Amino acid sequence: MCFWCLRVLEMKNHVIDVVQKLAAHVEPVARWKVATEISENLGFSHILVAQVDAADRGIQWVNTSMSMDWMEEYLCEDYIGIDPLFEGVFQANGPVTMQTGLMTRTQAETSRAYALNHGLKAAGMDVFACSRFGNSGTLGNHVSLVGRNTLREMTAACPIDLTLFSGILAMSVSAPVPSRANDLLTPVPDALTVRQREVLSLLAEGMMTARIAETLGISEAAVNKHFIAARQKLDAATREQAMAKALLQGLISS
Repeated sequence: MCFWCLRVLEMKNHVIDVVQKLAAHVEPVARWKVATEISENLGFSHILVAQVDAADRGIQWVNTSMSMDWMEEYLCEDYIGIDPLFEGVFQANGPVTMQTGLMTRTQAETSRAYALNHGLKAAGMDVFACSRFGNSGTLGNHVSLVGRNTLREMTAACPIDLTLFSGILAMSVSAPVPSRANDLLTPVPDALTVRQREVLSLLAEGMMTARIAETLGISEAAVNKHFIAARQKLDAATREQAMAKALLQGLISS
């Protein structure tokens, strides 16, 4: 049998195995766990599946094996608006790829664009292959496959075509799982998020904004957004008043 025939047969067997493993689990959390395990075995460092409304570019939910600290910063910093991968998949007919950490300050249109490009690299996400599955103007699933080093190495390590595997994930992962990222996208009214409690707790310890940002590993802008959200939920005029109310209500401890 020729090399390419063997290659096609091998890919077919891998695809069947992946589909069967995913189909064996109906419950969203169990299926997502299997999806992340499969992706790790195929050589990906992280995966992401998000349902996005093409009409208003709104993210309905997102499941990802990326760090929740990173996802919270991504959402709170509103990196979506400057993410070339996010917008790129709406324009492309196939997957959009990007190597992170290569952007220079002169190439970056803004400091936030530079921070995003190098923030991804610092978080251990070297290369992306992103695809969208869904009709124009409707809800669709965005899938990001993330690898280390280069696209060539990520492609060579995976025995399944990247677009094909992305399509399997888009079809199989069709519901959100509990996470801090999904809490931010669909917050419970008047409930403080984990990060909002953290910034108020550190404020109670006497830390200023810069120190809080350094402690949590996020930007000062993200810290301020958490303070603003906490103030609104606690009906407080200042961050200090929000901290006091949170202490009185037992939402944080001194």
